Amino acid sequence: MSIELLVNVAPFETRIARIENGQAEELYIERERERGLKGNIYKGRVQRVLPGIQAAFVDIGMEKAGFLYAGDIVSHEKSEAELPNMDENDSEQEQQAEEISGRRQAPPIASLIREGQELIVQVSREPISSKGPRLTTQIGLAGRYLVYLPGLDHIGIARRLEDAAERARLLAIGETLNPERGGIIIRTVAEGREESEMRQDLDFLLRLWADIENRSKNAAPGSMIHKELNLYLRVMRDYVDDEVEKIHIDSREAYESMKKFADRFMPEVAKKLYYYPGNRPIFDVYGVEEEIEQALQRRISLKSGGHLVIDQTEALIAVDVNSGSFVGSRNMEETGFKTNLEAVHEIVHQLRLRNLGGIIVVDFIDMEEEENKQKLMEVLKEALTRDKAKTHIIQLSELGLVEMTRKRTRDSLGRILLNECKHCASVGYSKSPTTICYQLFREVVAESRAYPCEKLMVIAHPSIIDLLLGEESVGIERLEQFLNKEITLQSDEGFAPDHYEVVLK
Repeated sequence: MSIELLVNVAPFETRIARIENGQAEELYIERERERGLKGNIYKGRVQRVLPGIQAAFVDIGMEKAGFLYAGDIVSHEKSEAELPNMDENDSEQEQQAEEISGRRQAPPIASLIREGQELIVQVSREPISSKGPRLTTQIGLAGRYLVYLPGLDHIGIARRLEDAAERARLLAIGETLNPERGGIIIRTVAEGREESEMRQDLDFLLRLWADIENRSKNAAPGSMIHKELNLYLRVMRDYVDDEVEKIHIDSREAYESMKKFADRFMPEVAKKLYYYPGNRPIFDVYGVEEEIEQALQRRISLKSGGHLVIDQTEALIAVDVNSGSFVGSRNMEETGFKTNLEAVHEIVHQLRLRNLGGIIVVDFIDMEEEENKQKLMEVLKEALTRDKAKTHIIQLSELGLVEMTRKRTRDSLGRILLNECKHCASVGYSKSPTTICYQLFREVVAESRAYPCEKLMVIAHPSIIDLLLGEESVGIERLEQFLNKEITLQSDEGFAPDHYEVVLK
């Protein structure tokens, strides 16, 4: 598989696309005014302690207070299974189970912290929708091969490293590197690396922590004392592996920064960096802009003539598979099966590109044959192996529904790029012009009865006024006769199509 990264850098925004076999599969966006918080370290102050849910609100100088669970307050008795997993490969269900378990096993939060107490905390999860950032007092500084944990005396290893011999070799290196203060986690990308490379990584992290400690002594509560790397350096550190063949950067400054970072920490990646000097935007060259526009649509067309409908709610993602105009098979069973197979790959593509997470329900076209159902599930599981986010699938139900979870680590593409529609409140529908007209008639009656006046003026969008002068003109005449008052109409482009104003004269 051919894999490339495209880095598009502007003064106001950085975008990175992961291209697999010529198609954009993942997209990372960071706006300078809205830099992500994950990994940032703050000097916070406890606002409220909530014993009922084993949690506390911590002021870190932002609009929304951070949320700190008792299980995320540093304890020197944590086991390896409870160590932070910097590779982010737990499924949503596993993650929730660990959070609940941690909250139950932790001591009462009132015995750990008190209101008004100052804490050094790190953001472990970005704010999502209306929720503030999740915090932890277990600081983790991520390097290329290691994560340094200043508050924990333990040597751990990433769960994804499954080879027993390699785990034993790396743990032996970890014991040798064991710092005097704190512990370390050996990351997945350390597989096959030598002790000298990992020691260099640790030395850098120790110097970084010493600097953070010094700054925290004089910092005021609610201030940031360490900022995580910017997007293109984080992606290079965390996501560039042997599979990535080339990294194209359209900014000379970003290219030099990445080259310098790679020379110091990732020499094997330096040769994969290429500066793109072209006049045509790099995302246009690879068709990424077109992919983004499609990913913001509710309906996605399939090549066969079928289509998907994707709806994102607060609680779950609903995906509906439709055969549409596809009639190229001999019977309904074969038509449904072929459409479902084509839909699987597009669904996985859209989940990754849109970064949709949480509970996902897919309504496939109904099939009767068990062999077809089994084949569909096999294809779905195979397609999901390309997704680095952990997923968990429940078998196809009798109604043709597949329930699954996908780990949610940051806001979806839609939540980043779109605003809620102020007219329809994001339901996808607004009142019809006829409905607005009749609503307007009722308000005219109510206003004329509540306040004495000689005549009334209705100010509305031209589309509503046109309807009142045309199809609903009889309604206006009857209303004037009913009220015995003159009604004048005035159009105003400044009004939304579903808004109006009734003025008494």
